[in-house]
Amino acid sequence: MTMESTDLLKRMKKLVIGMLMFLPLQIASGQDKIITIQQDTIHCRIVYVTPARIQYEQEAENGNMIGKFIPGEQVLEYYQNSQSVTLNPYYRTEKQKPNPLRHWMVGLQSGASFLIVSSDDEYNLINRGMSQLQDEDFYKQLKRRWHLQGDIHYLLYDDFGLGVKYSFLTSSAQKDFVMKSNDDYLPSYVCVGIKEKQYIHYAGPSVIIRQWLGKDHQFLLNEVLSLGYVHYRDELRMDATFSFDNALLEGNTWGATFGISLEYFPVSWLSIGLNAGAMYSRLTKFSISDKESTQTVKLSNEYYQSLSRLDCSLGIRFHF
Repeated sequence: MTMESTDLLKRMKKLVIGMLMFLPLQIASGQDKIITIQQDTIHCRIVYVTPARIQYEQEAENGNMIGKFIPGEQVLEYYQNSQSVTLNPYYRTEKQKPNPLRHWMVGLQSGASFLIVSSDDEYNLINRGMSQLQDEDFYKQLKRRWHLQGDIHYLLYDDFGLGVKYSFLTSSAQKDFVMKSNDDYLPSYVCVGIKEKQYIHYAGPSVIIRQWLGKDHQFLLNEVLSLGYVHYRDELRMDATFSFDNALLEGNTWGATFGISLEYFPVSWLSIGLNAGAMYSRLTKFSISDKESTQTVKLSNEYYQSLSRLDCSLGIRFHF
């Protein structure tokens, strides 16, 4: 054998050995793989894929191929024929994961209220000598109210929870007018000033229903329904030319409230939102106290005093 034949034979041996060493790398690089949501990697040959499961084969120690499967909900992504397919995009990064269920919700809202008063209520000062225009202006002041309310809820499920709700509402009105006097010891006309302050407290159990808007869980729609106890307090003061008279009206009744809010989550534990709501309640009796006595007044159906109102507010809610 010549020297040239010997060199050619050595080169062929090196080429065959190199090809044999490179072949497993080629097979491995072309191999399919599955990445689970726990970031584990399964090297295999994928047989078929459905939304519910991935069927694949793995080689056992004896060289035989064993068929296996994995549920689709446990798969983050898989590679087949060097192509990547993502099954669960919410698990790509920690930021994209849905918010975990935070069971406790504590909310605080504040805003304006508008009292729904019947026409019979609005004109009861005319009998005391006030003109109709003055009476209407006085009750417009009382209708414009400010409220503060809070609630605490525990979520049994992501979309339903139980809790308690409290609200405090106050308003005031003031008016000066001239009325004709029937007293022989007073001038024919006297100047009268009337000032009134009202307070309404509400407390009761409540339920909350929630709906997420969008896949990223940054917007939430809440509805809160409550049935509870209402306490009404009305402080009235009338100052005439030579005298003054104070009266205190108090009453208790039942009421129902409904509220809806659209909330935005800048972070997972805090939301800010716009709120709208309403309360329905009527006062059927109350006590009137002055400096001399106290008496209870029962109202007939047509003279029930309305405590119903409409609310609009801004609020924040903590989630933990």
